[in-house]
Amino acid sequence: MNSEMHLAGHLTALGWITFALYMIAALLSFRAAAVSRFKNSDAMDRIWIWLGAILAVLGLNKQLDLQTLLIELGRQIARTGRLYDYRLELHALFFLGFVLVSIALFVAVMFRLPGQIGRFGRQLPLAAGGCALVCAYIVIRAASIDHIDQMQGFDLEQIPFLWLLEAGGLMLIIVQALRNTK
Repeated sequence: MNSEMHLAGHLTALGWITFALYMIAALLSFRAAAVSRFKNSDAMDRIWIWLGAILAVLGLNKQLDLQTLLIELGRQIARTGRLYDYRLELHALFFLGFVLVSIALFVAVMFRLPGQIGRFGRQLPLAAGGCALVCAYIVIRAASIDHIDQMQGFDLEQIPFLWLLEAGGLMLIIVQALRNTK
C-alpha cells in the first residue's frame, strides 16, 4: 500500500455494491424501526434504530476509507516520534484496543437495552446472523490491517471470497428488515 493519504478507498464495482448494501440495510432498518414502533413491539424499534445507525456509519466508512487515514496518521506519528521500529508491537496494541473497544461497546449496548439483545436473536434470527457475519468480517479485516494475521504466519486477505461474509451478512439483515416491515 502506498503511503499517500487518500479519501476514497473502495471505488471498485464491488466496493460500490457493498456500500449500496450497507445503505439499503440501514434504510430498511430505520423503516423496520418505524413499523416496530407503530406495532408497539417491546422496544425492538430501538434495536433497529441502533442497527440502522451502525450500518450507515459502516457504509460511509466503506467508501471514505477512514481506517486508512487513521493508519497513515499513526504512521506519521510513529515516524516523527521514532516509534516506527516498534510498529509490529504498535499494530498488536491497536488491534487489542480495537477488540476491547468493540467489547465495551457491546457491553454498553447490552446495558442500554437489557434483555432485548437476547430477544433480538430470538425474534430476528436473520438480522442477528447477519450482524455476526458483518462483525466477523470486520474483525478479520482489522486483524489483516494490523498484520496480526501475518505475525501468526498466515494472511487473512488471501481467503477467497472474504467479501461474502460482509455482503452475506448485509443480505440477511435486509431480508429480516423486509420481513419485519410487512
